[in-house]
Amino acid sequence: MMMLMRRNGIFLRAYAFATTPPTNSIKPTGRPILYSSVSETSVASSATASDGGVEKYLFITSPSEARSFGGLPYVETPEGKSRVMFVLGGPGSGKGTQSDLILQNYPCVHLSAGQLLRDETTKEGSPHAELIEECLVAGKIVPVEISLALLEQAMQEAPGKSMVFLIDGFPRNFDNLDGWTAQMPPVSSVNGVLHYDCPLEVLEKRILERAKESGRSDDNLESLRKRFKTFNSETMPVVDMLREVAKESSMEVFEIAANRPIESVWEDTQKALNSVIANDVLAQNWKLLESVSEKDAKKYVSFCANEMVEGCDPEKLLEDQELGEDERPSNCISKAELTFVSGTKVNVSYERTFGKSHFKETRVWSHTQDGWKMVHFFRTPVTQG
Repeated sequence: MMMLMRRNGIFLRAYAFATTPPTNSIKPTGRPILYSSVSETSVASSATASDGGVEKYLFITSPSEARSFGGLPYVETPEGKSRVMFVLGGPGSGKGTQSDLILQNYPCVHLSAGQLLRDETTKEGSPHAELIEECLVAGKIVPVEISLALLEQAMQEAPGKSMVFLIDGFPRNFDNLDGWTAQMPPVSSVNGVLHYDCPLEVLEKRILERAKESGRSDDNLESLRKRFKTFNSETMPVVDMLREVAKESSMEVFEIAANRPIESVWEDTQKALNSVIANDVLAQNWKLLESVSEKDAKKYVSFCANEMVEGCDPEKLLEDQELGEDERPSNCISKAELTFVSGTKVNVSYERTFGKSHFKETRVWSHTQDGWKMVHFFRTPVTQG
């Protein structure tokens, strides 16, 4: 389903797709809905939130002007901001398993605030190591500013471009969310939330089964029930608030029923990742077409994979591949469609005019260390009736 929301003259988009790779095909669909404000009553269940209500938390995501690629709406993450997805779910909900699958199939980086804190205690010369160690030993909460500083540093140091950062188990409470809202918007945009929902009775069975091999001290029913109670009392109100933010922004909360087989949960996880990543691919395709219109060869080759441009003169490459001899291409495109071949390879197809001629173009995009790059394209004539 695709939805368009208007806020102060700006359209924001959120959409999900019906199928999964390798045959996931995305076509224009949906209907616009009007922006509506959220009253204080609608967020009364989140009484532990600090003053400001839902409006305060809109800053965690990036609003965007209305953009459409041949009928497909998309949101472009501002330059210099990291793309973030929060990953939330109760203990034993399977978010760790799904995160592993995402890393194997998508251009993502997995970050755990807890693991970053533990790693920091072993770093020689760390200004935070002693305080973190004291908090961990005493069972106290590490100041959220330190956790966020480590997350920001990890995102900055991660290799590759146009990566999606999976922030595992965060925000756990409103202290986490308030800290993120105060500290992280200049460097990040929360584009989605993966919420894995699973009832306690299913979690109990899973934890007991896992305890046979895990060796974890907290894999027992008493610990599970305490952790589940904490998740419901502290984290679920945050999820509720994020749902309200999603109603008024480009962010989407993906509700995934986790009490199903891993394969079924994985299908929904893929739909969510495809929805977020489609934005980057469409934005790249549009920028490439703009470079063609501007006859900017240097800019054009920056969107192409190295194997396409190696040893070629950029000006001649642009002329031969894109401009033609007599008829100039138009950026008036229609009937756009995305097909996910995999999590790192996406086909973008659409119809486009060259003077009096009409063509269907397909461009193949692949994710590399330098971000999304075009690796191949072709055109076929379209006969107009």
